[in-house]
Amino acid sequence: MIKLGLKWAKPEKELNIVIIDGKKSPSIGIVENAGLKILDVRVQINIHIVDLTKEELLLGSNWFAKYKADLILSENLLKF
Repeated sequence: MIKLGLKWAKPEKELNIVIIDGKKSPSIGIVENAGLKILDVRVQINIHIVDLTKEELLLGSNWFAKYKADLILSENLLKF
């Protein structure tokens, strides 16, 4: 978040995030209503920050449901 210049705060309550390897990691911060741009579309998203060595952004199933998004892996495509 520092590299992106985003301001973040400590989460109000303790929250564990399931990360890419299926393990849980505590959220150490949150960026609320961050603007995420996918091609020409900008959407709002809350970003939970976890302490990882890799720099990755994971979209949760709640984001896919909110924007009625479909991930089509055979075509390497995200539709929403």
